[in-house]
Amino acid sequence: MRITHLLVVLAPCLLCACIGGSKGTATNTVPPTPTVNTLAVVVDAGPVAAGGAINRPYVTVKVCVPGGTPCANVDHVLLDTGSWGLRLVRSVLTASGVTLAPSTDAQGHTIEECASFAGGETWGPVALADVTLAGEVASKVPVQVLDDTNTEPAPPATSTCTTSGSVHNQVTDLLANGILGVGVFAQDCGTACVNASPALEIYYGCTTTAPVACTAVNVAASGQVTNPVALFATDNNGVIVDLPSLQNANGDATVQGQILFGLATQTDNALPATGLTVLGADASGDFTATYNGGTTVLPALIDSGTDEYKFDDLNDPNMPVCSVPTSAAQWVGGYYCPLVAPESVFAVNTGVGVNNATSTVNFAIADPNSFVATATAFTNLGGGRSTTTFTWGMPFFYGRKIYIGIDQKVSGSFTGPFYAY
Repeated sequence: MRITHLLVVLAPCLLCACIGGSKGTATNTVPPTPTVNTLAVVVDAGPVAAGGAINRPYVTVKVCVPGGTPCANVDHVLLDTGSWGLRLVRSVLTASGVTLAPSTDAQGHTIEECASFAGGETWGPVALADVTLAGEVASKVPVQVLDDTNTEPAPPATSTCTTSGSVHNQVTDLLANGILGVGVFAQDCGTACVNASPALEIYYGCTTTAPVACTAVNVAASGQVTNPVALFATDNNGVIVDLPSLQNANGDATVQGQILFGLATQTDNALPATGLTVLGADASGDFTATYNGGTTVLPALIDSGTDEYKFDDLNDPNMPVCSVPTSAAQWVGGYYCPLVAPESVFAVNTGVGVNNATSTVNFAIADPNSFVATATAFTNLGGGRSTTTFTWGMPFFYGRKIYIGIDQKVSGSFTGPFYAY
């Protein structure tokens, strides 16, 4: 998932419960070794309210009112390497007994955020919380509370959250109880939201008494929604996402893996001495990719919040977008249905800056109508007609260790931001 104002996809790709397929599915497990810096990751159908999700990695996040209790363990939070910061659905927190007080500015106005993603927006207040992931603790982390109960001031008429008409604050929108952004930056806007004149329409100061009004404001980096990993006392320079290969080409029922916090800070998160491709990222969090021998160089990222390989293949007549089958089974979301499947393709990744390695990645795109109905994890799934970026989504994660280096933090001989595999 990619935040567009600095640079995820909140347009969930939904799977009808009756997709074709006859083979059984497997539960694929690589149990995490219990350590202070290791957290379990599961790919499954998501929270009950979601009604079914595919290719979505989830973690459980412990959230506490700063300095004490109450606390809640929020399950099925989407693990997202394409965004930065923790966002939690208000009704989920409330049901767990946790209420986080909105942050305020110097005038006593509540700080609200309209975070724009590729498929929509989130709206709600910034609040401080103590966040625990495995045995790692970050105190007083600015998080966004997604206002699914409409108890906050409404976004102003000129904001994207109003004009787009596509605010995604509900569990049914996100297919998750929240989003944990652990990508290559510490804050979700950074310096662009500190001293802009006029202030960017991202953060707002809102009155809570009549007349209620919200005005765009600048917010110090320390007050912006923040990647909790960057605030750990140690193991704070990046993460490793480690998921096993799928056992069934037509889909696995569930997948269990792990995320490790820190890079080259402990014996379990060491960087390989050889064979590691390190791709430096630019100020937007992108490296570049060139698809299938073409000449167009595209911004690219490795994004666990996207359920597919996402790229435009306009020049290949054998890669049409799926049409709706005549049967009840149907895929939505603009996936590709190759005429001859699976279709083998490739892309060349090139890093930016000093970490400018080049890597050719071969992959394939399958016809999703052959996938198993009850599965939740799929490889060889592609789509994205008319997109202007190349996204290595969840299929890229299966069977690989993906390393994410946070901006300006040192990991062995490398300095973030970078992706590696």
